[in-house]
Amino acid sequence: MTSGDRRRLYDGPAYSRLWEKSAIGLLTGDQGLLLSDSEVIFCREHRGVEFEDISDQQSFALWLSERVRLNRNILREAAVLEALRVPGNKVVLSENFEPLGLESSDSWAMRWSSDDHPSRGSPVSEILWYESKDVLHDINQEPENTLEDLLYWCDEVTRRGRLPEVLVIDEEQSVVTYRLSEADPNGDMNQPTAQMFESISEKSAESLGWNGIFISDAINWPLESIGIPLYDGRQLDITEAEIVRLMGKNARSTREVEIPISHLSTIKDDEIGFLSVSASILLDLWMRGLNTRSGFKYGTAWRCYSGDIGDGHAPWLVVDPSKEGPANWAEACLSSRLASGVNKHWLYPIHDGERWRYLQISRPPSDSRWSNPKRI
Repeated sequence: MTSGDRRRLYDGPAYSRLWEKSAIGLLTGDQGLLLSDSEVIFCREHRGVEFEDISDQQSFALWLSERVRLNRNILREAAVLEALRVPGNKVVLSENFEPLGLESSDSWAMRWSSDDHPSRGSPVSEILWYESKDVLHDINQEPENTLEDLLYWCDEVTRRGRLPEVLVIDEEQSVVTYRLSEADPNGDMNQPTAQMFESISEKSAESLGWNGIFISDAINWPLESIGIPLYDGRQLDITEAEIVRLMGKNARSTREVEIPISHLSTIKDDEIGFLSVSASILLDLWMRGLNTRSGFKYGTAWRCYSGDIGDGHAPWLVVDPSKEGPANWAEACLSSRLASGVNKHWLYPIHDGERWRYLQISRPPSDSRWSNPKRI
């Protein structure tokens, strides 16, 4: 066997079986099996493979120290690979995509189920991994593109008919699994119209400061989605009040009836037309037929119902990216887990320059939650 800068050639008696049974590494004709550092660790720890030059604890420790120096991620990569492979999954790492005839991808690895093999079929999922402290979003600094990049990666993986899976590893080398998807939340409420906004904006309103406005005359209220009923009137929070004021003003200036809302707002990158980011997202949720309420109890800006309040629970929790996180993967995992615990879907809005799209980070089914073995 020989050891190169990145991979090791294993030519022991079990090399062909490692590929045929477990799809580990890359076969190099009849010479042996090329293994990455993380695969070497997995084979040594879980397949009983003996490597001559690292057969004892001291030599392995020296080798591992050298490999960590060359690749500071090797320990985390080994933990992620362990989490995937111990349940029996077949895993092909990115450096082997091209040699095995797999299409180009930005993924760290591709996964096959335990009863399949790269030589017989297509992967069931593609994998990225992150540390729990890796930054996702910081509203006080130049925006990170991680969540937007994840949405586009999710697009590509889904287009290939595969599951986008993210494995997150913490300081204790413990791994948890999440799945990404693009949600398309829609409800049964009527869409707001320019006429509705004009009607509301003409009603007498009292300012509540940062709490929005109160309209005491709620007779013939045009849409249940807007505001909350209070003492026979309606209270609108500051974001709802912004939409009503600006849309009503625009409607009066045009004096057209039932103008499509899409004609009243021009959405542009960071400056969402003449609406704030918060207002533009809320308007989009209303246009999707959703009934919105505060998501304060769940740590988000909005909880969204598909119909009238009381007809069912709110399936979606929607973040306001202009005001809240998640700052890192630890917070994203917590938010997703909390949402799952109350049977809701946690959504993060991303504007692609034309429209709002919603990235969903969710826990996979119980039989697909890859995690590494417990260590004492």
